[in-house]
Amino acid sequence: MIRDNLELNSGLVKFRGKESVVAYLETLLQYYKARQEEYGHQLGEQLRSAPSAPPPKEKKEDSKKDKGAQVPRGWAKVGTLPVNSSDPQGALAQVTLRIVDDYKSRVERVSDALKSFQDVDTLSQQGTKSYTLFVFKGVPEGVIVEGMAKHEVFAFTARFRAV
Repeated sequence: MIRDNLELNSGLVKFRGKESVVAYLETLLQYYKARQEEYGHQLGEQLRSAPSAPPPKEKKEDSKKDKGAQVPRGWAKVGTLPVNSSDPQGALAQVTLRIVDDYKSRVERVSDALKSFQDVDTLSQQGTKSYTLFVFKGVPEGVIVEGMAKHEVFAFTARFRAV
């Protein structure tokens, strides 16, 4: 179940207690750290195996024209999809770097969420029944706290008549 929720991009995840929320957030944090490290190693391998040829120099006229439209070298748009067929190794390094940066951001945001969740009890009522995490783009963005329904232990019923 936790593995399925770790892959959750956006949605609601419900928990029965604070301990399970903390465990989920810690697992999510470790998952993102592992993915960041994995892609970081891939990026390092790509950079070490890339040929060390210097990038071609641009003419001054071309650089003045391109300043308005900053398109990375080797990429072309096909409809709404950018495609790179001229420099696959460079393109792979570019997108891997973006993935590493995304996981770095997620690690920071989940770490902050975990620290902030420790203070949720100051706002919630005693006898909390469940917590629902609002997860957006893989990161907890909010917590909905549902309290225990109040059950009466003793109920007194009587009928009175005025005489």
